[in-house]
Amino acid sequence: LKIKMEKKSLEQEVEATRSFLDDWRQDVHRHPESAFKEVRTQKKVLDSLIEFGVKKESIRTCAQTGLVVDIQGQGKEGGEKKMIALRADMDALTMTEQNDGILEYNSENKGTAHMCGHDGHMTCLIGFVKLFMPRLSSVPSNITIRLLFQPAEESPGGAEPMIKEGCLDSVDEVYGMHNWSAANVGEIAVIPGATMASVSFFNCVIRGKGGHASQPNVCIDPVVCITTIVNSLQTILSRNISYKDKAVLSVTRIQAGEANNVIPDSGSFGGTIREFDPVVAETINQRLRTIVQSTAEAFNCEANLELIKLYPAVVNHEKETKHVERVAKVAGLKIDSSCLPLAAAEDFSYFLEKVPGCFFFLGGSNEGEEKRHGCHHPKYDWNDKLTPVAVKMWIRLVEDRIGVKLYD
Repeated sequence: LKIKMEKKSLEQEVEATRSFLDDWRQDVHRHPESAFKEVRTQKKVLDSLIEFGVKKESIRTCAQTGLVVDIQGQGKEGGEKKMIALRADMDALTMTEQNDGILEYNSENKGTAHMCGHDGHMTCLIGFVKLFMPRLSSVPSNITIRLLFQPAEESPGGAEPMIKEGCLDSVDEVYGMHNWSAANVGEIAVIPGATMASVSFFNCVIRGKGGHASQPNVCIDPVVCITTIVNSLQTILSRNISYKDKAVLSVTRIQAGEANNVIPDSGSFGGTIREFDPVVAETINQRLRTIVQSTAEAFNCEANLELIKLYPAVVNHEKETKHVERVAKVAGLKIDSSCLPLAAAEDFSYFLEKVPGCFFFLGGSNEGEEKRHGCHHPKYDWNDKLTPVAVKMWIRLVEDRIGVKLYD
């Protein structure tokens, strides 16, 4: 007696695994871990990979709490070797979640919370593995899918140390995904070129001469100097940067003084710069230095300015972006990239500096409902309705890049 087993479609397979993936994600949400502390998270990912059939010797630790996972095809060899990398970030934010009484899986780690959806990003790659492993015999042996589970995306950055430890060795293309609550589930945003901004921080200390507030004439007031500098910085974008160039300069803090009747000895201010072009960045930095130093001299103050360069801009490669757009249409997603580029930053940029690839955004709100809280909001939560969409996108993207149909 021969019984013919019906081959399930991708839609059916994803639906069958939804309950597992929702539970998996909510457990990670309940136990968040911040940068380079993702110990429990790393073990959970590792255990799931092994459970789904990934060989332990194909998994290695990277950047302390990250993982590099190589899944090689088991089918007939089909030509030159090719390696496609997919990345998910692992870390939570150091902030307090405000979902008590709203979520059953609210963070149990006080002061740490998955308020950017990295719990969901990992879940989607785990879902990909669960569906990909049973189809390995259809994947040529010259094909390897490399999974990059990356720690510390929020700060200080886990991409660079992973690269230094060889996570991109032999990789031909790399892809990353992020959720975006301003768009609906079933929508994708992706563009070639600059997609997310480069980010820098600046900190400045202004030193004057303190004294009694009734005798400003014998003091050197750092407060007046600071406020003049802050006002002058607003002219950089309006008078030194072309209207065609996108940039943000925000002073986000000012500290000075302790009493109403005392002119302080010193004060400080700081903020952030976001732009998409290194030439624009240099113009802003140079003007910032000039304004700070010249204004301080004009007020007989001393200035100590610190510029801290963080992540470079995320710059998508044109060819790989076209791959993502093509696959998105096949997957039935609506392409709406009107939100891009974003002034937010991402250390996926380091991957794209080394290897051709693309970083894209999948909508996380429900159509017809009020938009969900955005990333970094204290009441944010990943939308579990996005998970099956992202899993299908990963499967279809890999099918496209290796030239093999794994699911109907």
